[in-house]
Amino acid sequence: MLTAVLSAQQSFFDNYVYQNWNSFGGLTGTTTTDIYQTTDGYINIGTYEGLVRFDGVEFKTFNKQHNKNYTFSSVRVVLEDSKGNIWIGSNDEGLQKISQNGNKTYTMENGLPNNSVRAIVEDKIGNIWIGTAAGVVYLTPSGHMITPQFEAGTVSKGIIATTLYCDTAGRVWLVTANDRGLFMYSGGLFRNRPELERFGNYFVSAIAQDLKGDFWVGLGEEGILKIRGDSVEIQKTGTILDSISTCSIYVLKDGSLLFGTDKGLVAYNNGAYTHYTKSGIGEVKINKIISDREGNVWIATEHSGIGKFKHGKFKMTKLLTEKQTPIASNAIAEDREGIVWVGTNEGVYAYQGEKEISSPLCTYTKGIRIRHIAVTKDDQILVSCYSKRGQVLFNKKTGKIKSWTVDNGLAGNKVRVAMENAPGEYYVGTTTGLSIIHSDGTIKNLKQLDGLQNEYIMCIHKDNNDVVWIGTDGGGIYLMRNEVIIANISSEDGLSGNVIFKITQDKEKVYWICTGGGVSRCYSFDSAHVKPNSFETINMDNGIGTNSVFQLIPDDQDNIWYTSNYGIAVVKSNDLIESAQTGRPVTTVQFYSRDDGLDSDGTTSTALSIRDRHGRLWFTMVDGFAIYDPSKYRENPVLPLVHIESVRVDNVEIEPTENEIKLKPGTKRVDIKYTGISFDAPERIQFSHRLTNFEDDYSEPNLGRVVSYTNLSPGKHTFLVNAINGDGLKSVQAEQMLFVQKPYYYQVPAFWIILTFLIFALLILIFYLKQRQIKKENARLEQMVNERTKELAHEKDKSDSLLRSILPDKIADELRDDIHAIAENFSDATILFSDIVEFTKTSSGHTADEIVNALNDLFSRFDERAKQMGVEKIKTIGDAYMAACGIPSPCENHAKIMIDFAKGMYQDLEEYNKTANIKFVIRIGVNCGPVNAGVIGKTKFIYDVWGNTVNVASRMETACGPGRIRVTEEIKQHLQNTDIKFSDPIECNIKGKGLMTTYDIEY
Repeated sequence: MLTAVLSAQQSFFDNYVYQNWNSFGGLTGTTTTDIYQTTDGYINIGTYEGLVRFDGVEFKTFNKQHNKNYTFSSVRVVLEDSKGNIWIGSNDEGLQKISQNGNKTYTMENGLPNNSVRAIVEDKIGNIWIGTAAGVVYLTPSGHMITPQFEAGTVSKGIIATTLYCDTAGRVWLVTANDRGLFMYSGGLFRNRPELERFGNYFVSAIAQDLKGDFWVGLGEEGILKIRGDSVEIQKTGTILDSISTCSIYVLKDGSLLFGTDKGLVAYNNGAYTHYTKSGIGEVKINKIISDREGNVWIATEHSGIGKFKHGKFKMTKLLTEKQTPIASNAIAEDREGIVWVGTNEGVYAYQGEKEISSPLCTYTKGIRIRHIAVTKDDQILVSCYSKRGQVLFNKKTGKIKSWTVDNGLAGNKVRVAMENAPGEYYVGTTTGLSIIHSDGTIKNLKQLDGLQNEYIMCIHKDNNDVVWIGTDGGGIYLMRNEVIIANISSEDGLSGNVIFKITQDKEKVYWICTGGGVSRCYSFDSAHVKPNSFETINMDNGIGTNSVFQLIPDDQDNIWYTSNYGIAVVKSNDLIESAQTGRPVTTVQFYSRDDGLDSDGTTSTALSIRDRHGRLWFTMVDGFAIYDPSKYRENPVLPLVHIESVRVDNVEIEPTENEIKLKPGTKRVDIKYTGISFDAPERIQFSHRLTNFEDDYSEPNLGRVVSYTNLSPGKHTFLVNAINGDGLKSVQAEQMLFVQKPYYYQVPAFWIILTFLIFALLILIFYLKQRQIKKENARLEQMVNERTKELAHEKDKSDSLLRSILPDKIADELRDDIHAIAENFSDATILFSDIVEFTKTSSGHTADEIVNALNDLFSRFDERAKQMGVEKIKTIGDAYMAACGIPSPCENHAKIMIDFAKGMYQDLEEYNKTANIKFVIRIGVNCGPVNAGVIGKTKFIYDVWGNTVNVASRMETACGPGRIRVTEEIKQHLQNTDIKFSDPIECNIKGKGLMTTYDIEY
């Protein structure tokens, strides 16, 4: 016989999902002594291996073996006081206060009764009470340790403190391991409660005060005691509380009470006690119970680590056979009366208000695999059986059941889907074709020969144009109107896949087609006459996590839910539509798991889920069905906390100081690890981060908890990170840390300023030295030029002197820059010729040097006189000397000057002969008149004079006697008014002239 088993009875724990962690899940050890949430959000767990901090994803252990700042190896109790200090009570190492101002340890050496600390509590005025294995003390805010006294007669020997509790009035309660071990501190003494005297030698194991002010006391194996004022009453719970010792009592914010016992957990809510028996904690000792800032309940157990109860989003109904084999549900439908019909692999189940009810349809289909359920307009139930039952129609009013099979003409008995097209007319899809059941009972089948190339029917949909869409298993979609196939749509037309799971239209008449290759979205078109011209595709590339979407279900909050091989997910409708239109990834997708109450192995590909009239979503699962009720689910209003947990610089973990880390020059890599504290769904926390001066914007939210940066530029960089919980709520402010990247010396601006200055100075120096060198070189060159100029000037002077010695000054000046022929006519000038008489005879017997030296001595005297008197020496020809006056510069008294010069020549000869080895006798001829003078040629040139006047002057010298000066009549004419005296006329036969009158000068 088959049975349907619900997940649990309607009880307190139906609203929670349980999850636990032990040594196999990363927790250090399986025995947890205490559990406490500090204001930073972390869950702190006391274990025999130390203090374990949990962020919902990762455990981190602290003890003296891991960190020298701690003095404990094991932890028995944890407390955070009102000032933010953490107090750690160890098994045998005393008490340690962990503070930002420095840690401090208390042991027996500084006043603690015993090093085994069992309980800690803070009272209303800030005293820290410490219960040990040998007594109780308290520390005042000023740091004084005081030992409280007990009322006389209440304690006969040393006490072992197990619990310290501060009530709403500020009174401290003490529970000890002794008989009659419940005390309240009052009037400076710990006193027993007199109302408990009637219980004799009672044993107290736990105490708590509820929201009404009543106290609940665990009396060991005697049950639970409730104290209201002076009234004391043992509670009869009908659970293990009546006989099992209670170790911990906790009051939730809604007033519910949780009792942790030696053998499990019991809840008290709305006057009912519920013993939690699932998930393996039925026999576990529970040492501590707390509730975190988000309302999750945490338990610390003796041998099973820690557990968490969180509000589930789904209520899972498991369907099992008598042999406890899971039963898959394949289709769900809701009729007009609100009854939900579930088609499974073992028949149909009916539910009203989530409670199973009986029905003839359930009996008729028992043990039969149901593939689809639909409700007709007149509220009859269409059941598609994947067996010999074929297609079933159930009339609820009459209880009558009708079946169509191949025996009645159906295309096949393996029916996948059915739809009412018109009253009494049904479209039935089988694995071997489509059957149309008419209202008159006739059946029309469509197969390959009728245009249905793929006969395996997966889904049927009728659109607003009265066109029937037939989705197949691999052949795409066939469009049918008036029982005739009018078109086929496949991947060749842009469809994302040819395996069609579901086809729906939204309120805007847009088609959503779920395929094995993603979701295709198509805007409304005239399906009766044309095919769609384009599709928008949504698949894994859009961030939905899968390519095979089984079904889309819109809810009442503008979300779209979808099922796939990855389970159940939800996305904002506008986000999905925008992703389809633009191709950008969706940002609001959220997947659900067992932590959300979805305690199942998943969904099935061809199953049909629904949204009922109340807005609840019913999902078909492989082992039952799950219900999501938006009215019961509340988004977590608590913002997540975010923390930077560690920083590694070039693979070396460092401790940040005041949220600032200085990085050495050359730092290559910085790894930052961070976490978000939200225990409602820690695996779905996303993070968005940014590093200033490196990134312009925050990153897209992602699940990563470590980010790396390389080669940061010198300067200050602030790392900011936000946490975003599963409901999209962001941490109130970003956690931040400052990184100061120290630069190399060459990365400091001052370095470049100094370097620029030095380079500039160097350039100036180089320029200065270069200029100095240039100046020195210029000076050297100038000196060289000056010297060379001087040399050139000297040479020029020499050449000028030489030139002037050869040529007249005027001619020399003219020829100095350009040697060229010169010819001038002079109307009147005086020419002189002199000759040494009998030179050949006189020079014979003498050497050439003697002769040259003698001539040089004599002619040099003549030259010097010519220079002084303005006479121009023309040339010497052997022993002859020629001179002129009045050329090249005209002179009026040229004849007078020349005669005086001739007289002077005799004076010079006289002086010469006085000392000469070779003595000479000369004769002089002078004439005046017009002459031609100039320079002819460019080499070995001389200034020469020619013309008749010159020839006559030469003849005068020839005609002259030794020691005389012979002149022409022209000379005499020029000098007739001077003091020059002439001889009587002398007639001479002059060659080429004949007889001429000549004169000798008297001197």
